[in-house]
Amino acid sequence: MERNVLSAFIQASEKAANIARACRQNAHLFELLVQEKVDDEKNPRFVHDFKTLADVLIQETIKHDIGEQFPELAQHIKGEESNKFQNTLGESITVEVKADKDSTAALLSKVLNGDTVAAGLLADEVHKVVPLEDVNLANSTLPHKVELPVEHLGVWIDPIDATSEYIRGKETPSTINGLYCGGLQCVTVLLGVFDRSSGCPVMGVVNQPFFIHDDDRWIGRCMWGISHNDTNVNCIPKPDLSPKEKVVLVGSGESEELREKLRASGAVVVRGVAGAGHKLVGVALGLADAYVLTRPTTFLWDTCGPHALLLSQGGGVASCANPGTQLTYSGSVGTCNEGGIVAYRDRTFLEALLDRELQESVLPLDPQASGDPQASGDPPQ
Repeated sequence: MERNVLSAFIQASEKAANIARACRQNAHLFELLVQEKVDDEKNPRFVHDFKTLADVLIQETIKHDIGEQFPELAQHIKGEESNKFQNTLGESITVEVKADKDSTAALLSKVLNGDTVAAGLLADEVHKVVPLEDVNLANSTLPHKVELPVEHLGVWIDPIDATSEYIRGKETPSTINGLYCGGLQCVTVLLGVFDRSSGCPVMGVVNQPFFIHDDDRWIGRCMWGISHNDTNVNCIPKPDLSPKEKVVLVGSGESEELREKLRASGAVVVRGVAGAGHKLVGVALGLADAYVLTRPTTFLWDTCGPHALLLSQGGGVASCANPGTQLTYSGSVGTCNEGGIVAYRDRTFLEALLDRELQESVLPLDPQASGDPQASGDPPQ
């Protein structure tokens, strides 16, 4: 295959990161981009939840760019957000990328109540060409040739994971074991590619738009991994195998009883780290050994991309209710990881960690958590 699927997804993720950064750069612009979610779109955690035009625009830009390069994928690219937006005049507008910059700007101007300056700035980012050499790949080298069966693949997009941290827009210097407790550093763009027949993740690209704050500007970082047939490659450095304490991340809503069970296994339990994508990447990077979430508050778009990274390392993401089985993926919108999740790099550690008691800690499915096809992915994670 002459077309490089991995490069295309990396470039799409960087364009997404550019849009996210542009929207945070101007306070007036960002104020225009936030709109309260309607009742049937609310996330179970919050009375007030928000979606942003940045979310929707990033999602639709990725769909457009990938679909244009790989037409056989176009109908199989799914995203977290609805692309319907309502302006202050009550007009319902479908956000999409048009054929040229001026047409996209004209559409966005309707969403932005006639603010042509803001619309033009966003359209510039949407139609900008992002060279691969402009992406911070942390000095990793992309594989020259990886054959992926594009015609059999599906895609999940989480355009802005940790949306609430993005909206608050703060820089939070405090870290736990190298992971940020909150703030823009926890925000991730998650792209996951899966085989539509088997449901197995085959490629993941994770972009952190706000990785480093340098001279009043943000610099991002992009990570990738491929796990397909006998090919397992990624950009993650080899882990430090020297003996050390095992660290398990848990969601903020987990019970003290569960945390005690994990401590009894010999692990150091860490809570208070924001963002499901951020925590999953923390496991992939070796900043934690596992991430346990017993609640049904993540969705396919949250886990698909990071799952592929972990598979490429010999790890994975399983269900807490059935830790011997990897999560699988489909194109069903709104599908919740009902049995919770446990992410890990080392299968041996997973086996030592999980027992019958832990499986019994999985909470029953909350219909409100799984019935929302457009939930923002920001419940207790």
